[in-house]
Amino acid sequence: SSMSVFGGSRVGASVSVISFVHLGSSLSLRSFARLGSAVSVLGFANIGSSLSVRSLAKFGSNIYSHGKLYFSDTTYLEDVSNSLKVTVGGNSAMSLTSTGGTLHGLWYSDTVISVSDRRLKDNITPLVKTLRHNQEALEKPAMAAADDGDSSSTLSWVLRQLRPVSYNFKKGSDAKNVRFGFIADEMEKVLPQVVRELPTRDDEPEPEGGKKKGIVYPDLIAVLTAMMRD
Repeated sequence: SSMSVFGGSRVGASVSVISFVHLGSSLSLRSFARLGSAVSVLGFANIGSSLSVRSLAKFGSNIYSHGKLYFSDTTYLEDVSNSLKVTVGGNSAMSLTSTGGTLHGLWYSDTVISVSDRRLKDNITPLVKTLRHNQEALEKPAMAAADDGDSSSTLSWVLRQLRPVSYNFKKGSDAKNVRFGFIADEMEKVLPQVVRELPTRDDEPEPEGGKKKGIVYPDLIAVLTAMMRD
């Protein structure tokens, strides 16, 4: 029912098992085992609590991870409420969802290209006309009294409404640096077209006061261009 080898046993160049081999409850290799060029497991293999691969591991076409995929104790990937969260050095670096994602912290890029092909756009309207509608919605009584349709007055109105500020973020890797920009809540009253609500993960509580807001700063280039041309 068993074979016990206390010293050494050499079984030619290979061992061939045609049907079935039962190796008790465990197989212990204290030093080294070479199993040809491949190990094939048709059903299930339980390899203790960890598997260490020194060089290369090839996993067919798919690999599934239930829980976190660790690269170190503080760097890992995890599936959180239908989103993929990337943590590096204990800090959130990136969150990916089915509709996009969020970059956390300070990111650098050699260049940024925004999609702008005419074939991808609809409802193309002169910017001054859109700004005029914004002005009318905010200052209906005043507009009714002075309805001259002058583009320069509309652009001047936008310029007067914008309030540039300097600020620091309350937290994050860039909190130590003074930044220049605008407040999204104020910008929304004048140019609501450039303000967006920031997405939140399903596991995050709703921020106090509603969703946080952001500004599509590249769109302001068109506004400034219109002001310079006028």
